[in-house]
Amino acid sequence: MTLHQINQLSYSSNTESLWQRSLKQGDSVLLIEEAILRLTPPHSTHLKSLEEKHIRLYYLQRDATGYGVQPSLGEAISDTEWVEITFSASSHISW
Repeated sequence: MTLHQINQLSYSSNTESLWQRSLKQGDSVLLIEEAILRLTPPHSTHLKSLEEKHIRLYYLQRDATGYGVQPSLGEAISDTEWVEITFSASSHISW
């Protein structure tokens, strides 16, 4: 499993396309920092399709709290769980 860490609301179109195309079944995506805003409309549209591809979606609870967001997608995790998920991944990519 590869853990893809996303920390921005948007990237250049090339980078955005690259990270989305690099997702494989069984991978995980972790939204951190400003990327938590991807879980708000209208940005959340693409993320809804991750479940169909069997890709787990996580976000840091502290970022959701900090941005005042209450996501209906993904799973909230603590900093401790973030470390555990990172160590359990065979590889990770920070975009």
